[in-house]
Amino acid sequence: MMQKLVILCLLAASMTSCAWLKEDTDDCPYGFWLQLSYTYNILDVEAAQEYVKDAYVYVYDTEGHYVTRIYAPYQSLLMNNHRIRVEGLAEGDYQFVVWSGSGNNAYAVSGDTGEKSDFRITLATATATSKEDLPPLFYGHLRPVHFSDSYAVHTVSLMKNTNQLACLVVPMDDGVTMDKNDYVLRIVTDNAVMDANNAIQPTTPVTYEPYLQDAVTVDDADYGQLHGLRFGLTTLRLMADRDCRIILERKSTGETVFDISLPEYIGMIGELYTQLGRPLTVQEYLDRQDFYTIVFYLSGELDRLMQLRVNTWRIRANNHLKL
Repeated sequence: MMQKLVILCLLAASMTSCAWLKEDTDDCPYGFWLQLSYTYNILDVEAAQEYVKDAYVYVYDTEGHYVTRIYAPYQSLLMNNHRIRVEGLAEGDYQFVVWSGSGNNAYAVSGDTGEKSDFRITLATATATSKEDLPPLFYGHLRPVHFSDSYAVHTVSLMKNTNQLACLVVPMDDGVTMDKNDYVLRIVTDNAVMDANNAIQPTTPVTYEPYLQDAVTVDDADYGQLHGLRFGLTTLRLMADRDCRIILERKSTGETVFDISLPEYIGMIGELYTQLGRPLTVQEYLDRQDFYTIVFYLSGELDRLMQLRVNTWRIRANNHLKL
């Protein structure tokens, strides 16, 4: 009697499993999925559903030979909790490169059906100057994993490759004003071309000019009411080991008011940042932080940079001492 009871229990258990009958598998997990994740931000929180609006997945074999490309629009990502189904591949090992935002006409993609080493994404501008508010661009890379018919979910961690800068240029004298048509703020660096490993490829330096520029009056806690200029700029990925200059010039005199290394100054904040509970390297801070508010304080004569405030941190321009 006990033996029959055990057999009946085993049969009952098997009837609830995914292997019992084909028509009973609707609620069972299936297929090979890529889970898009964006936690590589300054808050270290999951933000893919808020910021990642589409995805192109480039599939390569272990040698870097192109296999296929998958496009997942925003509605598909939303329906699947930002998962992408991969199917139709022969069983084996593959690597997956993910780009989000690359389909925007601000960017140009080449080599996308060739070898992995041929892939390039670049600014689509026909000149060496960009004045656009660039749309967000994200990158992720899943190293070789095994593909089969078995259920599997592999996380692809994304990094944001675009940065927004809200810049204020103000004199440290409330009696001085600035003519918005007399000043040019720009960023010059060599970061316009990226490969399938998200590495910057050498090319002609690109100049990022403001997509927004106007005169403003601000109430400064230390210096009172100041009359200066506001600039909005967007750049591609900032690199700690590449020259990147932010430059302010005055048209009427032809003088350069300041010409400083942007990664050097904003990168100082990484080691002071406590959100992650540890100091950040300059490059990690540059990759995690995607929005910068920078106030450039000029002398009353408007001829030199005195100090900066980067995301609430003050930095002396002459000796880098934090205030």
